[in-house]
Amino acid sequence: MGGAEWVRWVFAGMFAALTVFYAIRLFASDSGTPAGNSGCHRGVDSSRGVMSLGMVAMMVPWIDPLPRLCWQLLFGLAAGYIAVRLIRRGLRATQLSPAEPRAGHHELHLLVGGVAMVYMFAVMPAGPDSGAAVPQMARHMDMAQVGLSGLAPPVLTWVFVGYFVIFVVRLAARLAVPVNILAGMAAGPALPGGGPRGVVVSPHLLGSTEVVMGIGMSYMLLTML
Repeated sequence: MGGAEWVRWVFAGMFAALTVFYAIRLFASDSGTPAGNSGCHRGVDSSRGVMSLGMVAMMVPWIDPLPRLCWQLLFGLAAGYIAVRLIRRGLRATQLSPAEPRAGHHELHLLVGGVAMVYMFAVMPAGPDSGAAVPQMARHMDMAQVGLSGLAPPVLTWVFVGYFVIFVVRLAARLAVPVNILAGMAAGPALPGGGPRGVVVSPHLLGSTEVVMGIGMSYMLLTML
């Protein structure tokens, strides 16, 4: 593996930190946020936290006590739950407030991420040596489960890689744009607090964590090719 092993450890540490960050956001969003939005934010942050924890398990699988099937079921149920929420929101789209489409955008991204997590855990080799075999995941897959075409896994992997790379580039470009100070001052009273709590709920900090998540998932997917 050479340098790839330390890269996995770096990503594992970053994802562990993101798990803690999203857990802190759960407590920060319990008060001071509107009732209609706090539940949605908590659900989104919970999904992000679980996804970060799942990425730690994939980066360093030898410290993961759970079987892969548990992770697949977990992310499958999470993706199904988010899909139901999106469908229900679409059915009552005419009644949405202006702020809700943004939450729907986040949930759509989490849906794609959940499906990608199920896929990665499905093709990840089992056993205590799976961490050393991350770049050879595709080689260890049971091709009988793929279907008639052996090109299905690489094509699907490239689709996920393309999605996350585009997501990272677009979000990073948005984060690079200087914040409008006047707009920030106008939005100040609507923010759920200042000080450390205000930092935790900062949209730019949250966007930065999503960039890290996207880069990490792209890296993991590329190791499967």
